[in-house]
Amino acid sequence: MKKTLRSALSRWLPGMPRLRKMLLFFFPSSALLNRIGLQENFLGAYIRSYYPAESIRDRRFYNIGAGSQRSRYPLWSYVDLRESDYDKAGIDVFFDLEALEPMPLEPGKAEVVFSSFVIEHISVAATKNLCREAFRVLRPGGVFHSKVHSYEYGYQLWKKGLISSKVPFDARESSALVDAFIKKHRGKVIGGFTPEKGYVLSATDGSGEELCFSPADMFLIHNATTAWQRLKREGTDTQALLEAIDGGTTEEFFGRLQQRYVDGATRQPHQHNADYFSKEELFDYIKGLGFSEVYFTQPYQSMAPVLWEEVLNPLHAGFLYAIEAVKGAQKRVWTPYMIFVSWSRSHFLRQRPPA
Repeated sequence: MKKTLRSALSRWLPGMPRLRKMLLFFFPSSALLNRIGLQENFLGAYIRSYYPAESIRDRRFYNIGAGSQRSRYPLWSYVDLRESDYDKAGIDVFFDLEALEPMPLEPGKAEVVFSSFVIEHISVAATKNLCREAFRVLRPGGVFHSKVHSYEYGYQLWKKGLISSKVPFDARESSALVDAFIKKHRGKVIGGFTPEKGYVLSATDGSGEELCFSPADMFLIHNATTAWQRLKREGTDTQALLEAIDGGTTEEFFGRLQQRYVDGATRQPHQHNADYFSKEELFDYIKGLGFSEVYFTQPYQSMAPVLWEEVLNPLHAGFLYAIEAVKGAQKRVWTPYMIFVSWSRSHFLRQRPPA
C-alpha cells in the first residue's frame, strides 16, 4: 500500500506545485517531496542555461494548437483557434490552421515548434502547411516536435475486435454518455465485456438498462467522431458499415470513411476527423522540406530540453507516436560572383610574400 501511494504521488505531484508546497510545510524532511522539487529546479535551470536569454525573453517556443495545455515555464508562446472551446486564457496568437496561410510568426527565429495531438484534428493539407511553417519559422538548429494520434493503432484494434479500456472515458462524447448513465442510475452501475455487445455498463437498480460500446463504436468515436454521431442517429449497424468499406490499403479505408460519413458541417475542433496521413507519408513529407534530421521518437525523448516537462508529455493510452525534426544550418549557395571573389582572395594570399 505504501509503495503504491509513493508511486501515485510521484506521478501526480510534479504537476501540482501548490499541493507540493503545502505538503512540504507539514513534511519538510520528505525525501519524495524534496526530490521532485530538486528535479524540477534542475530542469528549469538547465533550460535557462541551454537556450539563449533572448529566445527565452521573446518566448520563441511555440505551442501550436495548445488548447488548455500550459507549461510552468514562462517561455512559451501559445497558438490556437479563436473558435475552439478550450481555455483561451494565455493564448498569444489566434490562428486557423485550416486557413492554409503563413502563421504570423517571424521567420528563422523559433527555438522550438511543438504540437501535441493536433494533426488528427486537421486536414492533410493543413498538416502539410503546419510542417512547412515550422521549417520557415525555426532557426538553424531549431526543433519541430509533434505528438500524433495513431490512426493505425485504432484501426488494428478494430480489426482484432479489441477495445482500449481508456477510450470510453477519454473521448468527450463517450465519456458524457458514461457520466449521464452513472448519474441516471445513482452510481448503481457495473462494467463488463461480452463478445456480442463489447464494453457494457449495466444498471444494478433493477431497471435492466445497459450502455454498450462495440469495438466499431469505439473505433469511430476515437477516429471519426462525427461519423459515429451521424450513424447512430440513422440507426446504422456500425460494424457492418466498417466491414463494407474495408479492403485495400489503410489509406483507402480511411478515405472512404472520411468522404462518405464524416460530417464536416458539424465537426468540432476537438473531434478527430479521419483525414488519414500515415506515419511514413508524414516522415517523408517533413524530410522533403529540408530538415537535416527526421526521426520517430517517444514522450520525453527529444533533442529539445524544453520538451522534457511532464505536462507536455501526455500518453493517451497508446494512441500516440511522436515525430521530431531538426532544422540544419542553411547551405551556402555559391554564385559565380562569390566563386570569383573567393578565388581572388586565395590567389592574392598565395602571391603575397612572407613577412
